[in-house]
Amino acid sequence: MRCELDAWLKDAAPSLPEHRCADVLLGVNEALANCAEHAYRGRANGDITMHATYDDAAHRIRVRISDHGRWRLNSVAQRNRGRGIALMHALADHCSVDRDGDGTTVLLDYDVADDLAH
Repeated sequence: MRCELDAWLKDAAPSLPEHRCADVLLGVNEALANCAEHAYRGRANGDITMHATYDDAAHRIRVRISDHGRWRLNSVAQRNRGRGIALMHALADHCSVDRDGDGTTVLLDYDVADDLAH
């Protein structure tokens, strides 16, 4: 998925600087890693979907990552981990994590107008 997103970014926003592409890729990678590690823990498989859009008029990249797993609170043994959500918030201009009985959806928005102006 990461390679596909990288190729899509280069096509959708070819003027986007490499460091900003890296921000998008790292933020999305963290969301995907959280899905893989937490949503389907104890299960052999599960679906993860990713949908990315680029709004040329608003200069905004939006990536939505969803799973149909279950949210799990970190155990005591995992308390020294869990930096992924903070990293997603730091890299994206807007980050939301919504969970309900159907799974978890992470929405990452990257406002890139300033990046494209340079």
